[in-house]
Amino acid sequence: MDNNAEVQQAVNEAMAEQKKKKRKKSLIIIGVILLVIIIGIALASSGGNDDKGTTKSQINASDSTNTNSEVDAENDTNAEGKIGDFVCVVKNAKVCKNWEGKDAVKITYSFTNNSKESESFDIALSDEVYQDGIQLESSFIDDDDDWGIDVKIKPGMTKEVSKVYLLRDKKTDLEVEVSELISFSDDKLVTTVKLEK
Repeated sequence: MDNNAEVQQAVNEAMAEQKKKKRKKSLIIIGVILLVIIIGIALASSGGNDDKGTTKSQINASDSTNTNSEVDAENDTNAEGKIGDFVCVVKNAKVCKNWEGKDAVKITYSFTNNSKESESFDIALSDEVYQDGIQLESSFIDDDDDWGIDVKIKPGMTKEVSKVYLLRDKKTDLEVEVSELISFSDDKLVTTVKLEK
């Protein structure tokens, strides 16, 4: 009887020790996860509201019947449009009608892949267009052009890609922001598109 009690006690102690180890392991995992979250939040908020890492340029949008305007960079620090392993420059902007006949703008980018892998514009970069501080919805137009945003290009290659956005009005200037899709950096390229009044 004493042997059974001793064995039972040893088993109970071993199980209690096992539970302590599992609990300790769980606490370590939770601690690591919390540390990663805190570091992520700190990195995301470290830029604050300043324009650090922001490159600004300006372009005039043309009507679809006119020729396109070239971009004139306002900021010499990154006028070539370098963002991470990529180069992205707003080449032109055309005021047009979307597939429903609503006012829209077609923005064409020059996208260069300087990474080590084949990449497409929509996987490498994120672009947002604002009018009066409110983001514009993307749209489509009835044309047969290859917009190319999802076409992968090899390292060192450049391709023009286009996207269409619904306009709120045809007078208020646009602000195009391009940043890396996945990055810890808050760097971005900002291009002002002036709509013809």
